[in-house]
Amino acid sequence: MSVKTIALREIKIHQHHLDLLYTVDEFSFTTKIFYHDLDLNELDRRYGDRGLDRLYAHIALFEGMKFCSVYPEKYDISIISDRLCEDALTLFNRIYCGVFAQHWYENNVGDYRGPQLIYDRLGTSEAVELGDRNDIILAACGGGKDSIVAMKMLEEANLPFASFQYSHSIYGQSNLQHRLISRVLKHVRPVRSHQISIYDDFLDCPFVSLYFPQLSGITVPETPVSVFESLILMLAGGYRYLSLAHEKSANTGNLVSDSLGEVNHQWGKSYEAEIELNRYIQTNLFSNLSYFGILQPIYEYRIFEKLTQYPEVLGDIHSCNIEKPWCKKCPKCAYVWTNLMAFFDPDRVDAVFGKNLFDDPDLLPVYEQMLGLTEHTPFECLGEIDETRLAVKSCVEKGLTGKAIDLFRDRVLSDEEIDWEGIAAKYRGVYDREHAIPEAIFMRIADKF
Repeated sequence: MSVKTIALREIKIHQHHLDLLYTVDEFSFTTKIFYHDLDLNELDRRYGDRGLDRLYAHIALFEGMKFCSVYPEKYDISIISDRLCEDALTLFNRIYCGVFAQHWYENNVGDYRGPQLIYDRLGTSEAVELGDRNDIILAACGGGKDSIVAMKMLEEANLPFASFQYSHSIYGQSNLQHRLISRVLKHVRPVRSHQISIYDDFLDCPFVSLYFPQLSGITVPETPVSVFESLILMLAGGYRYLSLAHEKSANTGNLVSDSLGEVNHQWGKSYEAEIELNRYIQTNLFSNLSYFGILQPIYEYRIFEKLTQYPEVLGDIHSCNIEKPWCKKCPKCAYVWTNLMAFFDPDRVDAVFGKNLFDDPDLLPVYEQMLGLTEHTPFECLGEIDETRLAVKSCVEKGLTGKAIDLFRDRVLSDEEIDWEGIAAKYRGVYDREHAIPEAIFMRIADKF
C-alpha cells in the first residue's frame, strides 16, 4: 500500500482542548490535546489578536508530521497556510530530516526526504512582543532523573518555577503517566502546576502494523511539537522562559551513514534543534519568549552523579518508554539501571528493580550496542558509549557480576589503551558554551551543576 496525500482537515478549539482532524488518503484520525487547567476560550479573549490562531496552526502542522511515517507523496496544509510563513515550511523540513533520519535508516529509505507540502497561500512572518511577562520558569517534568535534577537545581538557586507534566498516547495510559509524574513532583515545590494530555488514535490503533507491516513503526516529532504546545501554557501563565531537561549527551548521534549522514534518535532534544526552534519562535511568533535545555552544559554521567544528592527520589523516578515505570527488558531500563548501580548503593537500586540486568541474556545484545561493540548504539535516549563504559567500570569496581560484566571485561576493560581518567574528566565537566540558557539564569545555576 502506498499513500498519496495526508491532510489536515479541521482544527476545533474547545474550552479545554484542541481537536485536530487528519486524513491519510481515505482514512481519518484525530489528535486531541487537553490543557487540564486552562480555559482556551478565555485565552482567546486575551490573545486572539496576538498570534494565538497562528500558534494553533503550528501545533497542527507539526502534529501532522507523524503521518510521514507512511511516506506520503503530499501533505496538504491548505486550511492553515495563511497562518504560516515560508520560514515555517523550512523549519518543518529541517525538523523532519533531523527526527526521521532513524526511520529512513531502519526502513532502508535512500531518496525520500519528506512529502510535498500543499497549500493555497502563505502568510507573512511576524513576531509579537507579549506584555505582562514574569520571570517564573516553566519547567517540564517527564518523571525521569533529568527532570528532578533540573528542578532541584532551580530550587537550590532560588529561581521560582512552575511545573508542567505531559502524557502522550505513545507512552501508554494517560492517567498512569500523570500519576507517576506526580510522585516525582512531590519532591519539589513549584509555584504552579500544569498538565497536558495528548490522545492520538493514529498511535493507539493498529493501522500501520496492518496496512504497512513492512515498516519499522511510527516516528513522532514529540519534543519539537511539545515545545509549540507548551507555548499555550506560557501565554496563559505569563511565563517568559520554557525549560526542558535536555542534556549534552543528546547531541551525539547513534551512527553516521554514507547516504544519510548522522542518525540521531535524540535529534529533537539536541542543541541544534534547540537553536532552530528558539530562533523560529522569537522571529516568527513571540519575540520575548525563550526555550532552552537547562542541562545542556552537562553530560548524562554528571546528571547521575548529581542525582545522588537526592536519594529520596530513587523509588519515584521512571524513564521506560515501553512499560512504565520499568519494563526491565529495554535499552533505556538497562542504561538507567547500570548508572544507578554505578552511583548508588546497589541495595537501594535492587529495592526498585529487584533484578540483576547484567545477568539477563536478552539484554546482552543491548549491552554490546551501548558499549560500542556493534554498528550503532540503541535507538533510545541514552548517553554516549564512553559514558556507559565508565558506568560499567564503576560497577566492576563495586564487585557486581553478570554476563554483561564478563562481556565488558573481555572486550573493553582488556584494552589497555583506553584513557579512563580522560574519559572521566570529560563527562564530569561543566561546559559553559553551546547552550541557550539565558545568561541571567545561567549565572544563578552555574555552581549547581
